[in-house]
Amino acid sequence: MEDNKQTTHDILDQVQEAAPESIHPLLDFLITNGKMIVIGIVAILVIAAGASGYQYTQEQNKLKAQSELGAILIKYSGTKKAEELATFLATAPAEMKPAVELALAKAWMDDSKFMKAEAVWAEIAKGNDAMAPVASIGQAKCLILADKPEEAVKILTALKNTSGDTFGSTIDRLLAQAADKSGNTQLAIQAYQGLLTNNPAQKLYFESKIKELKAKL
Repeated sequence: MEDNKQTTHDILDQVQEAAPESIHPLLDFLITNGKMIVIGIVAILVIAAGASGYQYTQEQNKLKAQSELGAILIKYSGTKKAEELATFLATAPAEMKPAVELALAKAWMDDSKFMKAEAVWAEIAKGNDAMAPVASIGQAKCLILADKPEEAVKILTALKNTSGDTFGSTIDRLLAQAADKSGNTQLAIQAYQGLLTNNPAQKLYFESKIKELKAKL
């Protein structure tokens, strides 16, 4: 062991003698701090390995969650599907939650549990700005189906004032239904008139609806 140390020092001395004086300070630093440099390199490698292991674990968890979601969608139907999705949602990875929420809202609607679906749509609207308009439309649809058209009118009226033209026709169709069901005939006429302007292909149908509603006034 002593011979090895001596040999190492001899080699380093030879390197220092042969090297230009300009790099002697660097050699002195390497000779003096060689042990600390090795320890630092080992530490970096350990940290990198740990980060790599964490990423691998995260990826495996994500794949497992995707597989579990796929199994729920295929295996179950009706109330059972909705219940399984609700349970899964509680532990789903953050990046998967929007997709799970959409699947859950649809499952409750397919099961005719409209108020349960409405609650999920409301959560989506609250927590996801990009999905808020679509979620609000889902809410309104559920409220109409649950025979709560007045609440649907409130949501749709607010959405119409903030969403621009992107969902204009969809909002007007639901607003016309909700307003008519709630007895707000004038608002229903306005909604159908908006549809008449933007959907000329269905002109005769919308004109007949407007005529029918005006007869109620």
